[in-house]
Amino acid sequence: MINNNEQLIKIIDFWRKSVEKDELQIRHILEMIDIKSEEIIDLVGPRRSGKSSVLKLIIRNLDLKGNFLYINFEDPFFISHNDPEIIEDLVAVFREYFNSGLRYLFFDEIQEIDHWEKAVRKLRDGENFKIFITGSSSKLLSGEISSLITGRHLSYKIFPLSFAEYIDFKKIKLEGDKDIVLKEKLLHKEFLKFMEIGGFPAVVTGDNPALLKNYFLDILQKDIIIRHDIREKDALEKMAVFVLSNSGKITTAESLKKAYNLSFDTVSSYLEYFKESFLVFDLLQFSFSYKNQSKTLKKIYAVDTGLASSVSFRFSEDRGRMLENVVFLELKRKCDEVFYYKNQDGTEVDFLTREKNKNKELIQVCWDLSDEETKKREVDSLLKAMNELKLKSGAVLTNNETGEINTDGKTIIIQPVFKRFLAGNLPRRQ
Repeated sequence: MINNNEQLIKIIDFWRKSVEKDELQIRHILEMIDIKSEEIIDLVGPRRSGKSSVLKLIIRNLDLKGNFLYINFEDPFFISHNDPEIIEDLVAVFREYFNSGLRYLFFDEIQEIDHWEKAVRKLRDGENFKIFITGSSSKLLSGEISSLITGRHLSYKIFPLSFAEYIDFKKIKLEGDKDIVLKEKLLHKEFLKFMEIGGFPAVVTGDNPALLKNYFLDILQKDIIIRHDIREKDALEKMAVFVLSNSGKITTAESLKKAYNLSFDTVSSYLEYFKESFLVFDLLQFSFSYKNQSKTLKKIYAVDTGLASSVSFRFSEDRGRMLENVVFLELKRKCDEVFYYKNQDGTEVDFLTREKNKNKELIQVCWDLSDEETKKREVDSLLKAMNELKLKSGAVLTNNETGEINTDGKTIIIQPVFKRFLAGNLPRRQ
């Protein structure tokens, strides 16, 4: 065995105890994860979004009575012990000193180990292990992990908290949808706070937005600069701030190339790294032609409004775009597919959701509809899209306005964002 047994025993014991002692709060994603599946389960998302807590909650729900190996590979020990053999050594030490009947393996931030897939593949193919892994890179998603471990797996995305989860973390008790009405003022006040600080769990529970700038720098340093050996560090950071500042807008490599005096290929790579590390997501324009859709201009949205606000005063001052970003993230969590839609006359609708290859809902987001010209613009664009896509209903989501518009057999619901994403989606208390 390459590594010192005593060190590994201490590391195994430390992380086992963290599962038992950490104070954990329920996350909605737990209801979706098929923990009894025989496939490898991978949880992916940005740093500090709660992947480790979800993994520990899974261990508790499985009630394994201590017979599990849980390791977080961000432990400093693995900076210099990051060869794939370390994973096999940990398993061997656990079997020798803790429990020879080990079956459940939980590997947190697996990307910190070089060529980790070799060890995981060997453990999966050689023995009957049930394996859970987490990572802070989108490369662990879909086809990319399949090619690494050459087998089936189930992938789940772990985002920062939704607003419903935020309310639960704030220990605001909602017994049912009636409480959304009875506690409307409190909930709206909390929603504005949520929009400001975002949903990273430690920021919410500690009411500590100062952490967000560190999270931003951590993502850049650990998930991009080190991993991809970036030399133009200042340009990368400035570009990241610019992209977050322009959340909800079309962003092209061509425009960034001129602004930062970088090559087209370098700028394109940086944008991919931002997406790979879950700093941002892109949003395609909808087209019935996949070929045309892939050529359309993309909009960029931040992974968290608090994170974007922490590095960009310009974004934090634009409440309309912050609201739009919150809606995007909620739709990203829940819907099969999300796009923006451009009408034939060039006007736009913020979001089109699709389920099972069928158009489901058109959504406009507008902070305030009190100005009649603004209201007419938003509603007219929505009605045109509803006609083009043959949808009978649509929605305008606002800060705090409610209403309904019925015209030509079509219905548009006007609703506050906080009510829309709480109704029928309250946390299950255990």
